[in-house]
Amino acid sequence: MEDQTALGGKDTIEQVAERKPLLHVEHLEICRTGVGASGSGSKPLLRDVSFSIYSGEIVALTGPSGCGKSLTAQAIAGMLEPDINVTQGRIYYNGEDILPFQERRWQRLRREDIALLIQQSLSGLNPIRTVRAQLMDTLRLHGRRRMPHDQMEPGHADAVPSHTAPQQVHPLGVLPRMRQMLSRATEIARGGATPVREAYLRSLLRKVGFADPEHILSSYPFELSGGMCQRVLLAAMLSSGPSLFIADEPTTALDVINRDKVLALLQQLREDFDLTILLISHDRQGMSRIADRVLEMSPEGRMHQ
Repeated sequence: MEDQTALGGKDTIEQVAERKPLLHVEHLEICRTGVGASGSGSKPLLRDVSFSIYSGEIVALTGPSGCGKSLTAQAIAGMLEPDINVTQGRIYYNGEDILPFQERRWQRLRREDIALLIQQSLSGLNPIRTVRAQLMDTLRLHGRRRMPHDQMEPGHADAVPSHTAPQQVHPLGVLPRMRQMLSRATEIARGGATPVREAYLRSLLRKVGFADPEHILSSYPFELSGGMCQRVLLAAMLSSGPSLFIADEPTTALDVINRDKVLALLQQLREDFDLTILLISHDRQGMSRIADRVLEMSPEGRMHQ
């Protein structure tokens, strides 16, 4: 395993040795095991992958396309395809082997502890429901365990993260104002919207870089850009207070300026939400700018030793 940055900025060798990893992957092997998985199809898709991540770290897992980075992330979150399985190895989260979990325990783990943001996540937003309705659904389903550090602090209510570009807040006309009122009224009628939940959602949206969260809450996903939808999903995932956040190719198809904004956002969210972050990317150079450590997988799906 190749470790580009051996230690975080504040850690000594002795401190790291005394700490227990939040996540430990040990000799992981993944194969296609479904119907037709014979001959060349039964070759391991990745093998002998081992690494650890400590609480509060940002760790990047890099390597060429097809080496198994995304499969590793999906295995950690219990989201492998039905015909793809872990055939050897262990995955420990907080010291517990999670591979034997049944689906109900996996769902609880994903609801409370591990969040996985994948490129296909954008299709998870319902285009005919407002962002407010969908985020309220998330709160009702998952609850809320933690709040951003400055959620209720005076002077922070309208703060915009310094790493985001200022966004113009447009004066509302009659129709947008009516739509906001209708969106709120619908959620109140369903028993979803409360002042505390509304304030929490607005704070989350500010944290992920929206200067006008009320406008976003009242919008439909088809009215937002792909990058804006990605940040809405990020807010939804953060709402349940995960400890481990996995972002699979979060900067794919972005230009350098927007890539740097996304990376700066993730770095800030680590501080705001006490996150441990695993970044999956082929962009080794870009990830090394914010990661405490950079690990690399070979084209054959092995970790460099």
